[in-house]
Amino acid sequence: MDGMHDMDNGKNNAMKTKLICSDVDSTLVDDYKKLSPKNREAIRKAVLEEGMHFAIISGRIAPSVRRYMDEIGITGVVPSLGGCLIEDWDGTIIEENVVDGRLATKINDLIKAMGCLCFAYHHNDWYIDPGHPDWIKSEADATDTIGVIEDLTGLFGRINPNKLLGVHSDTDKVKRLSDAILERYSNEVDCFLSSPMYLEIVPKGVNKGTAVDALCRHYGIERSNVLAIGDYYNDIDMLKIVGVPVTVRNAPDDIKAVARYVTESDCNNSAVAEALERFVVR
Repeated sequence: MDGMHDMDNGKNNAMKTKLICSDVDSTLVDDYKKLSPKNREAIRKAVLEEGMHFAIISGRIAPSVRRYMDEIGITGVVPSLGGCLIEDWDGTIIEENVVDGRLATKINDLIKAMGCLCFAYHHNDWYIDPGHPDWIKSEADATDTIGVIEDLTGLFGRINPNKLLGVHSDTDKVKRLSDAILERYSNEVDCFLSSPMYLEIVPKGVNKGTAVDALCRHYGIERSNVLAIGDYYNDIDMLKIVGVPVTVRNAPDDIKAVARYVTESDCNNSAVAEALERFVVR
């Protein structure tokens, strides 16, 4: 499977690629959420020497995305929450999408009824009902941010969240939750897996592909000028619309089928650097 769909040696793409978009978990960072020096240097070279734009397109909140941008040593537009929020580096909101608070309450009730747990995300914060210390620690460790513990029903009376997340360690429960949400609310929200235990629930029509479009509008470039790299089902919309779609070795086979190139390296061995060295960095 490695290198499948590679239609050329990449030399022609360096001239037309103007924007690089990367997923974070299991793509840009390794299994321990660490950014390799090789990935960091390849991105720095693409941005600082080749003059390209780089964006992390993630389901995470913006502060977690910024953490990696700071580590790389670059700035730029910050898409977050799976494309629901697009901010400039100074925090100015470029585009935003939300789930109506009344609908969020109904979805939260359904998540609870099916034995799962709900996280809510709004701008730079994440929220969770009290009483779930293991999940709270997991999210804090993954995002390097501290969440707000409060009753979500009350929260949804005050704000319209950008995104919801249904979670459970039993992946079958998460799949059943996905089916139930689509059965009841498919006209109002989309949902998709970002990992076997995580079900992303976002406003209808919003995804990583729409985040790419927002970036293209902002930078004044075409989709064909974008290289995107990802690994999972929430990356499909992004991969399908860009000029150079790349998946990492550790992606499921049906995600690899969407790609033009599959890296020989996995996320633990600097797969992003491999893709940039092949298609972008001269």
